[in-house]
Amino acid sequence: MNITPLKYNFINLKDLKNPTDMLHAFKDKQGLEINNEQISNLKESIKASKVINVTDAEIKEQNRHKILQKVEEILNNYSKNLIYSNNKIHSNELSRGYHFSENSYFKNIKASDSSSMLSTLKSGYLENTKFKNLNDYAYSNTLKTKYGEVEVFLDIYGDSDKLGTTKLENNSYLFSFDSNNDGVLDQKDILFDKLKVRGYDKDGNEKIANLSDVMPRVDLRQFISTNIINHNQIEREELNRKATITNNPNLYVDTKDIDYRHSYYASDPNTLFAAENRYEKIEKNDINNFFKKYAQNDGWVDLRHNNIFGKDSSFKNFAYLKVGFDDTARLSEFNPIIEPSKDYKKDENFSYTKFQKDSFMKFYKDYNAEFDAYNKMIENLGNNLKKFEENADAYISKLEKTKSAKMIAMENEFKQATGLEFSISNLKKVKKAFITNEATAAASLQDSDSVIAMKLNKDGTIRLKFDSGREIDVKELYNDTGKLNTSSELKTSTNLEAKEMNNVQLNSLDFKDIGFMQGDKIVSLKDAGAIAIANLSNKFESKFLISLNNGKSISTREIYNISYLENDLKSKEKIDERDKFYKKVDIKA
Repeated sequence: MNITPLKYNFINLKDLKNPTDMLHAFKDKQGLEINNEQISNLKESIKASKVINVTDAEIKEQNRHKILQKVEEILNNYSKNLIYSNNKIHSNELSRGYHFSENSYFKNIKASDSSSMLSTLKSGYLENTKFKNLNDYAYSNTLKTKYGEVEVFLDIYGDSDKLGTTKLENNSYLFSFDSNNDGVLDQKDILFDKLKVRGYDKDGNEKIANLSDVMPRVDLRQFISTNIINHNQIEREELNRKATITNNPNLYVDTKDIDYRHSYYASDPNTLFAAENRYEKIEKNDINNFFKKYAQNDGWVDLRHNNIFGKDSSFKNFAYLKVGFDDTARLSEFNPIIEPSKDYKKDENFSYTKFQKDSFMKFYKDYNAEFDAYNKMIENLGNNLKKFEENADAYISKLEKTKSAKMIAMENEFKQATGLEFSISNLKKVKKAFITNEATAAASLQDSDSVIAMKLNKDGTIRLKFDSGREIDVKELYNDTGKLNTSSELKTSTNLEAKEMNNVQLNSLDFKDIGFMQGDKIVSLKDAGAIAIANLSNKFESKFLISLNNGKSISTREIYNISYLENDLKSKEKIDERDKFYKKVDIKA
């Protein structure tokens, strides 16, 4: 997207007093021919009005008005883009975020192959229908707190939404602010401190407070329907039935070879939450049983043709552990598969490493171009502000914090592809990684290919075969549970760094915030009476020994990060009348 220079159409007093010069200037600017008759007509018109009584002060005020309109437009657009650009609930993006959009930077290797994508696109599996799996509370325009019901708005400039344009349409837009994708809005999310609430006291006077002051955290699961329906699959089945009845082959799409996971990611809001909060490690015995059941004679399990992840399968998806650009481990979900068309011809010179590098370098170049163009536009706007507005510095300070819609969209895509929060330093960090070691950097970037087969090696590792031609061995596999893997009062995620920690590092962790699986639930080390923990992991599996204060020991293969979600609405705390929020009173009624 190119930035179009802003045109202010400033008025100049000399132009008004010298119409001939103004007309010739207009001619030169627009490349038009101006004849003497037009000049004569203009002079006669001015003569008939006798005098143009316009002062420099009036013109300056008119120009000031025009430029402030443009400033407010930019400030307003930036705030709105922060709300809407990252809202995957209502987004028109295809399944799995940017991966299968041909216009994205970090797209799947098959996304640009229109013939291979045709049947998947026609099926409707990629259409975003997550909004259909939200409950009524998600579409309420007020949020329930222990102080009363409130409206939520984004106060990015600290002026309590002076422009009156950043009120969240309904609660579903709170998903936009879950920057770490853990399913909870709290202090860990970048813009949480910029969210405010609005309500009224009992006399109808407006009250504004920080969201964090009335609700320290918001569990997003409360807005998701308990019964998740795959609307994409149902609609396709209905269309196919209609096509059969009406004998309309153009309407029918054979979904036998279209990966069911496309429709799963497009329809289920739980897939917006990070894999670390949804996946559980598959234990060694379960891995062995899986390969015994599904492996072919050559030992490979074919993941294509919905053999494993079909409509009625108990498996939703798998993930494996990979190291990111910040040297921390994170889960990488398998991408849905795009089956090649009959006309597909494999590029024998294709290089996955080159594909990943080219994708990033194009992103790097385009972002910097957008960054420079936008900042140049803001600089020019600031210079004009200084000519006409006494309070220019205050406006310029706000403008310098804004970004274009494309910059925001690109930064969101960068985060999804790299696992890093966007910053210029992180952008340069990834570029340096590609310059230093292309293959390692390509592997650290989000996968742009799909796992099509798996094989259990003799040493217990699992070999993954991708449709790009590459193969890798991983120590562990993780299974998608389909939801956040904790109760509503407890939020946990697998501690992926623990297996690399030494005993000193492990025992320096807060045992209240670290847990393990005991029976069918996760309990904290503190509650279990743990006094020490030892790392017994090897290169094939993770294992920890927990020493208890009763002299006994417990071994576990996984430890978890724990955080506690307080249910403020169930609180018995008495609320002072002055702190309560009420709905606006309709005086006319």
